[in-house]
Amino acid sequence: MTEIDKKRANEEEDEEEENEEEEEETPKNAVLADSDEDKEESSGDAIPSTTLEADDSKLPFPRATITKLVRKDISKGKQIKGTVKDEMNLWVSKMVERVAKKMDSQPYTFVNYEMLKDAVAPYEDIAGINKQREELVKKINSIKENCDSVITEIDKETKSKAVLLKLDEEDLPFPKATITNKLRKFLDERKTIKGPVKRGLNVWMGNIVSRVSKKMDSFPYPYVDRSMFKEAIEPYEAVGEIELEKERIIQQMQSIKTACDLLVMEIDRKFKV
Repeated sequence: MTEIDKKRANEEEDEEEENEEEEEETPKNAVLADSDEDKEESSGDAIPSTTLEADDSKLPFPRATITKLVRKDISKGKQIKGTVKDEMNLWVSKMVERVAKKMDSQPYTFVNYEMLKDAVAPYEDIAGINKQREELVKKINSIKENCDSVITEIDKETKSKAVLLKLDEEDLPFPKATITNKLRKFLDERKTIKGPVKRGLNVWMGNIVSRVSKKMDSFPYPYVDRSMFKEAIEPYEAVGEIELEKERIIQQMQSIKTACDLLVMEIDRKFKV
């Protein structure tokens, strides 16, 4: 063998050794686009193989690992687009992040298996979400029904005890004109005051004065003073506050019903899987 032939043989041996070293340095989970399968699949993608290789380092998980996991449950012969692999890669990373944040929200200095189970439980009960939605809507509608009941009952008992005033009495306790003028002072000038209203208020106010007088007379003293008067009219003053409170309660119940309607809309929109 001549010196030239020996030199060529040595150069070929060196090239073979370099190729073997490169194969050993290449990881098993290298970019899947190098395989025949991915070359066929990537042919249908808009992303060139060079771009895929450049972006591979930015993906959370090795592309080959995700592809292998997806391929495991995909029917043979179906092509997996490159975008699917990358989207799956990013989505799995996001899921890990959600679970980790859920576990991290626990007020402990450790993360254990029970926390993991609690964190992944909602994702394992996808089928139960629809049932949860139905139960939530049912409970919210129950709250609305209770609000309606409160609104209906709040005045029912009081109104049922409304007295019949003797409107046919000839001797009214107050002058007709005085009561009428007082009414007009606090009513819209465009409203007509019916006769039974004038007479009814006249009689009712006479009854109020009579009740207050009897209350003052019940005190065991030979006189009637201001403190007795204040005590006698106290229940009637309280009624005004109570009526205002009833109106506030009714308005609050209406607000709760509106909030319930909004909650039902949000649940129907978001609790869909």
